[in-house]
Amino acid sequence: MYRLTIPLLLLCAALASAQTVWVASPWEHVLKTSEPGTVTAATLQSAANEYEPFRVIVRAGETALPNVTLKASALNGPKGSIAARDLTLFREYYLNVSAPSLRSTAPTGWYPDALIPFVDPITGKDIEGAKYDATPYTIEPSSNQGYWIDVHVPKGTAPGDYRGTVTVTSAGKTVATVPVSLTVWGFELPETIAMQSNFGSLGSRLAKKNNLQPNSPELAATEDLYIDEFLAHRAVPGSLGNIWPTVKDDGTVDDSQTGARLRDLVVNKHVNALKLPFSMSDPEKCKRDLRAYAKYLREKGWLKLAYVYMRDEPNNAEDYETVRKQGALIKKADPEIGRMCTEQTISSNPEWGNLYGAVNIWCPLWGLWDEPTAKERLAAGERLWSYTALCQGNAPFWQVDFAPVSFRAPFWISWRYDIEGFLYWSSIYWDAYEDVWNNPHFRDKYWGEGMLVYPGLEAGIKGPVTSIRLKLVREALEDFEYMTLAAKQGKGERVDHIVNSVVQSFQVWDHNPEEYAKARERLARLIQ
Repeated sequence: MYRLTIPLLLLCAALASAQTVWVASPWEHVLKTSEPGTVTAATLQSAANEYEPFRVIVRAGETALPNVTLKASALNGPKGSIAARDLTLFREYYLNVSAPSLRSTAPTGWYPDALIPFVDPITGKDIEGAKYDATPYTIEPSSNQGYWIDVHVPKGTAPGDYRGTVTVTSAGKTVATVPVSLTVWGFELPETIAMQSNFGSLGSRLAKKNNLQPNSPELAATEDLYIDEFLAHRAVPGSLGNIWPTVKDDGTVDDSQTGARLRDLVVNKHVNALKLPFSMSDPEKCKRDLRAYAKYLREKGWLKLAYVYMRDEPNNAEDYETVRKQGALIKKADPEIGRMCTEQTISSNPEWGNLYGAVNIWCPLWGLWDEPTAKERLAAGERLWSYTALCQGNAPFWQVDFAPVSFRAPFWISWRYDIEGFLYWSSIYWDAYEDVWNNPHFRDKYWGEGMLVYPGLEAGIKGPVTSIRLKLVREALEDFEYMTLAAKQGKGERVDHIVNSVVQSFQVWDHNPEEYAKARERLARLIQ
């Protein structure tokens, strides 16, 4: 790391009459009122085909700092450069967390979450006339404004050290120049996605929010923007548009309207989880359709990607019986179809019986993970997913005001437990909020629950506005790629040792983000 001292860059908080600029980690909360940090340069490490973020925080002095904007240079190295267009800039948008989420001990205050892009992601042009614009932006007196920078290291980037700058200006005058140093390791992440996932359905809520007609070309185009954004974060939505073929009465399929799209998603965009249509209103038709889908996917080599999402969160004897009936029907259609249920591997109540034989993909809450029976299900050839919702049990929690490391630890724990999939119940549950941009307070207890992206219209774009939380999930899923790469090299035991140094269970895990950074670097050196 190297540092650059600039007369206008005053790092002493006591000198409040002048503005201050510093670099913050993605893994720390920086509120509007947080004290200035002391790091003045960004020092990054990354594989090729990976994103690596950092943050620049600008604090105004006793007077407002007008028309602030940032500009990133290319990062130049000994064997080429990473273009300036591969550094994507966002302004952090703040929420007034007026009361902590349930079980949160964090202070109240203005927390950043939404990330407003500097330019339209589709056109690359400046956004004008938006309700919430990124730049230029006037920073209030004695207040912080965060900026998030995503560095994308393209495939094929040569290993080595790359350097560039991010320049902060106000009213056209330079406020600070932030040095950026990036070390690119000698490997790249695959295009494929290691962890399967379901980050919730999209279509109906997108239609409602964007005032679009269901099944319209306009809705399909908007949904594709959201799908692509999630996939860029190695996250798979639960709905993928029109992908399922028509099943005829004789059980044959017609994919003339859907086949090309499904192939593009799986082969070119690397979708690795396909939620099958499922309704038991007509059991015989349901069985026929599932059998046809299974045959269709098996012929293409994609059946392992497919699953039925069974009765959600069965929580009484009747629900358990429903799951058993669903499982029996699906098995009759084709026993190789994934039968996923959001339930732990041990019965909630012995009087209800169990779900063994009905379920072959178990998806427990983190707080209800039962290690002995989970191991038994794995030994029986079944699979494990996991999920989080609200603040249940004793586990990492995913609300805005919980420590950012809470978004990283679960995917390290997933490796420890051989968990291969993840479910988040919704990422766009906007209709739960009157003002989704300013008060995403689910049931007045959970900040940001069920919402990992914001509707883009208010920011002048057609696709989604991502959140800091989704970016943190992406970073953790990239960590999981490191573990997978090293294990494929025959180094699984050493990967386990590294992972176990920071996590032991969903209840016992290291809360120090620096320990994960060190462990990630050990994984990188293991791969190299």
